[in-house]
Amino acid sequence: MRPPLTGFPAAVLAAVIALAPALIVGPAALTAPAAAQSEPSPSAVYDPGPLTDGSPAPEPSAEAWIVADLDTGEVFASHQPGLQHAPASTIKLLSGLALVDELDDPEHMHEATYEDMLVDGTKVGLVQKNDYSIDDLFHAMLMSSANDAAHALADAAGGQDEAVDLMNAKAEDLRLTGTEAWNTSGLDEDDQVTTAEDLLRIGRAVLDDEYLMDIIATTDYDFPGATNPDTGEELSGYPIQNHTRIVGEVDGGLGLKNGYTRAAGGSFVAVVERDDRRLAAAVLGGETMTRDAAVDLIEWSFAQSSPQPIGTMSFETAAEAAETAAAQSPTASVPTDDAAVAADAADSVDAEGGPPGLPHILLAGGIGLGAATAVALWLRVRRDRRQRD
Repeated sequence: MRPPLTGFPAAVLAAVIALAPALIVGPAALTAPAAAQSEPSPSAVYDPGPLTDGSPAPEPSAEAWIVADLDTGEVFASHQPGLQHAPASTIKLLSGLALVDELDDPEHMHEATYEDMLVDGTKVGLVQKNDYSIDDLFHAMLMSSANDAAHALADAAGGQDEAVDLMNAKAEDLRLTGTEAWNTSGLDEDDQVTTAEDLLRIGRAVLDDEYLMDIIATTDYDFPGATNPDTGEELSGYPIQNHTRIVGEVDGGLGLKNGYTRAAGGSFVAVVERDDRRLAAAVLGGETMTRDAAVDLIEWSFAQSSPQPIGTMSFETAAEAAETAAAQSPTASVPTDDAAVAADAADSVDAEGGPPGLPHILLAGGIGLGAATAVALWLRVRRDRRQRD
């Protein structure tokens, strides 16, 4: 049985209610109080040191982090890049990638439900029995990290379970080695995890989607008003802002996504482009200053005149890997699913040179053709686990 969403203790919720105007930008009187997703007061010490040529890389106060070139795959610094950890709202990038293929008409209208309004965490303020465009909902989810909008988009795509299936299918297509999705919002569930390395792969895919990047590059958006279904009162629209504070605040900043829950800590994915180089950093399990840590990793990398990569990572999708394998074996027949999975595992090496998981160990051990079968079985077990009731 799927584990329930994790809620907040009463004491924390009471404190949040006092801050409700800063957390719910919509018609708060019609929504349940929203729990904060901004980071708590700093309790850990983080000192990036000089971000200059030849200086050591900053070390974020976090469980895992990585900084890499999104075009060459060169990794310049990392710590536990393959560690599975709760993603918080950074998983909304995967939600966006998975759902935008199904919801390809931005002007389509979707009716919000009471269940949308009940979702925990940061909200944009959807009002039940009111119609919102898919475009409105994507802006709210990716700009303001609105969990009610993420829930509504899942319903628009066929339901919560269907949306999660789409997310995990997208994760397989992107060859993510440590990501399991269980909801579109990033609210904590026991088995919902990702890795810093996977977040860069997700971010790299988002960069290729023009529609999603237009939203992520938006700093302010006019969210529509609504009608109180009980009284008929007309509620005015209101502006919403981009919570990542990368676009317009960091030289060459392209976005991408912030996140925080009490269990996950802080998470962040940032991408910056300068002089035709796109560098990205991901941080998971941050204790303090998660955004600053991601930006500092990127600034330090740009400052190095002769950067020495510590490893490389692949951004090939499963389809691209299959094409590469076919091109390298012109006499072979059309690649089977098992062969494509085997190619996936062989190319997926974490930034510090360690094995990312069982498929890599099997292949590196020289098992040969038998590895494809073993990998397929491993992947099947993962799918079965996700499909449990």
